[in-house]
Amino acid sequence: MPRTKQTVARKHPLHRLREHPKVYWPPGAEPNPPWAGPSPEFPEPGMVVLTGVELVQANAHARAHLTLSGTHGGNLYRTTLTVDDPALLANLCVTLGKCVGETIAEVGSHEVDLSLRLA
Repeated sequence: MPRTKQTVARKHPLHRLREHPKVYWPPGAEPNPPWAGPSPEFPEPGMVVLTGVELVQANAHARAHLTLSGTHGGNLYRTTLTVDDPALLANLCVTLGKCVGETIAEVGSHEVDLSLRLA
């Protein structure tokens, strides 16, 4: 008898990163601070190309968060990204690290599971 492969329904559905219930997307829009850079104007958050991701541990002045760097129009910009559950930051850091070189709009369209791992 030949063996067949059947798809199995996921227990927890996948979400687009921009629609994940515990992430404030996009970076650079409320409640996250805007992308700060050399010009006084803020770039459109979705058009920034992600160039780096850094996990910042909590201290007396701020809770744990990610520091993102990106380019737009040849200029370097930075912002921070927070989530409701700090335990998810490490997974989000790894996930965003795999998306370096993509625009924030493209990054937001990736599917992730509830623990913020790429699907």
